[in-house]
Amino acid sequence: MKRRSFLHGAMVLPLGYYARPETLPLKRASFEEVGSAVLMSLSLPALFRRYDREALESIDSGFDTTLQFTLKLWQHGSRKLIETREVLVRIRRDPWKRRYVVSTREDGVWTKRIFTERDAAVAAAVKLDRVRVAAVASLERGEDGPYYFATVLALRNPLAPDADFGGATGAQGRDLEWFGRLVDVLAGERPEAEEIVHVRTNPFYLVPR
Repeated sequence: MKRRSFLHGAMVLPLGYYARPETLPLKRASFEEVGSAVLMSLSLPALFRRYDREALESIDSGFDTTLQFTLKLWQHGSRKLIETREVLVRIRRDPWKRRYVVSTREDGVWTKRIFTERDAAVAAAVKLDRVRVAAVASLERGEDGPYYFATVLALRNPLAPDADFGGATGAQGRDLEWFGRLVDVLAGERPEAEEIVHVRTNPFYLVPR
């Protein structure tokens, strides 16, 4: 599979050239082209602050701690939204096997990773590691632009009012519940969660062939 790295325009673009939302803090990410997809890697350690013992200790309780990431890819210098995606991560400690389990759902598919140390599990949970943000076919190529950037809204244990999911139970009900929360976020409702991190990335361009 052919892989290309993107060149980042943030270091050469003039100050103030960032597209809206301009109020979001800047967080550096890496972008790459793999096959037909644009992948992004970004870590958000602020979802678990070092002084928040309760949040860290809750992972050891055996219950899931949930992280919800809403990714939006924008064309730089405009309000054009290219694509919106969601990634869901759950982290918990298995008390019987004495290990930490990090489960990630992307494109409707769950993957699992196992860790022996909590710090390593938390670091993995807060990192978006080569997640898909767009199809290559939806972008244009060129060193002179257009440039693109992503915004990431990350919620730790998002809160939402109880809802009726038509009698759905188990995994199906949970999936419908998270979908409902995502709809609220995309509709512009103010999200509620134990911790909220909202950032924009450095701009990039698709390397010419």
